[in-house]
Amino acid sequence: MVTRRTRDGLLELVDWLEEEHGPVTEEERAAAEAELREIDAEHDHRASSPAG
Repeated sequence: MVTRRTRDGLLELVDWLEEEHGPVTEEERAAAEAELREIDAEHDHRASSPAG
């Protein structure tokens, strides 16, 4: 569970990063989301595979 304080800290970090490096483009956002889906799929695969 994310607390309001944690969320506020993350929003502050995002604001600072966007000031320093510019906003994230849709292409960058899509690439990051695709990478997260790949990581999630790998975790699911490993969790469902017998230890070996």
